[in-house]
Amino acid sequence: MSTLSRQTKARIIAIPLALIIAGVWYYNSRGNTTGPEHQQKVAGETIDEGDCVQNKGTESDPDLVKVDCGGATADYKVKEHWPLDHECEPGLSTYQVTRKGRAQYTLCMEKLAG
Repeated sequence: MSTLSRQTKARIIAIPLALIIAGVWYYNSRGNTTGPEHQQKVAGETIDEGDCVQNKGTESDPDLVKVDCGGATADYKVKEHWPLDHECEPGLSTYQVTRKGRAQYTLCMEKLAG
């Protein structure tokens, strides 16, 4: 009868444990808007009422960056900043950051002429 070495036993435990940890990390990071690869997109958390933003992304995948309201790059002026899900007034553009399908905050913005 052969017995498993201590190193083999450690591998039998370590490999499935590493896979479980990787799986949990992957599940929790899906849709994550707070990871380093999404730093530009979470800039909205530091944007408040009265601030101006430039959309460096597209209409369907916006990438808002805070800019000077007097500058030529300002696309929108933030009228309201809500901590969760909110329906903006008609005529205002809505920017909402979600994580796992839940709203983290909502910006209601006025389009600037330009």
